[in-house]
Amino acid sequence: MYKKIFMGIAAAAALTLVSCSSEDLNSVSDNSSKNEAISFDGYLGRSAVAVNGSRGSELTKTALQGLTEGFGVFGNYKNAEGLEFGSNWFDNVQVKYSSKDTKWTYSPVQYWLPQGHIDFLAYAPYDSKYNNQVTEDNQKLDFTVDPDIKKQKDLLWANATNQIKANKPVTFTFKHALSRLGYTVKTSTAAAEGTTITLNKITLAGSDDGTKEAFYSAGTIDLSKTSSTDLWNTSSFDKQNFTWFSGNQKLTDKVDNNTEYLFVIPQNFSKTTENADALYVIVEYTIKYEDEKTMTNKVSSQLKLNFEQGKAYTLNLTLGLTPIEFDVTAVEGWTDTNQGEINSWN
Repeated sequence: MYKKIFMGIAAAAALTLVSCSSEDLNSVSDNSSKNEAISFDGYLGRSAVAVNGSRGSELTKTALQGLTEGFGVFGNYKNAEGLEFGSNWFDNVQVKYSSKDTKWTYSPVQYWLPQGHIDFLAYAPYDSKYNNQVTEDNQKLDFTVDPDIKKQKDLLWANATNQIKANKPVTFTFKHALSRLGYTVKTSTAAAEGTTITLNKITLAGSDDGTKEAFYSAGTIDLSKTSSTDLWNTSSFDKQNFTWFSGNQKLTDKVDNNTEYLFVIPQNFSKTTENADALYVIVEYTIKYEDEKTMTNKVSSQLKLNFEQGKAYTLNLTLGLTPIEFDVTAVEGWTDTNQGEINSWN
């Protein structure tokens, strides 16, 4: 009987890059302009994929409006010309969306002065721990990446400078400050009948054995920046690894977990210099045969990629199943050997 025995040989990690669109923007309208109150409006790049909330929560326009936290605002008033960030007018004021009034609201309401201007900084989601942190000399906030992926949240930032009454409402164009990671898993070939492949664990680590840490655990974000240049400072922070998946998932079809996101501070793993940051994906899985025998396997692959601010990455993991097969090419013929005459009975 011809039989195939499957063994896990390697996991090939293919990377597909998906950038969050900055060209297709959704408006959050606030048309209240009958008085001189300072009001806010916001724009946010449309998300590539919808969110189910089971893992890290990505902030889309709709998600931002639905947040109970809303977003935080710092505003610095200056009578003279010139840019000057701070918080003498708005100090981490919480702005939330009112579905009843269909606009962004805050309390107490502040009013425009007839002269001067205000320079604004904003971030989302709002957190009271940032009270009294932004000053004329400091526009940076400390941010910690939650080690529990289920508790992770997307982070947005924006600024609006030289705002006067004529600019009402103050409009923020929010950008994603982090990098977003998703994954898919599949087998390279279909398993033989009676054989099952079960995914047990996916780990992202700084070494192939998982003993070194990879990702920044925290950093400081500069809200005054308008692009990724010098946006983050991570030089004095520790690192951490992530267990991305742990359980028992049969790989009958491709496991597509593109809504279970991991949010990380932008980091370059593509450098080849000594002591450069390194990232490995480690996959553990089990093969169970028809005769109930099982074999566990652990494979790893280095990911040389630069995770950039505002970009989403999908790691397409393929578990290579190479069957051990048997074949017969030929059967050698008999070789005759002359043993001589046997005359022992003479």
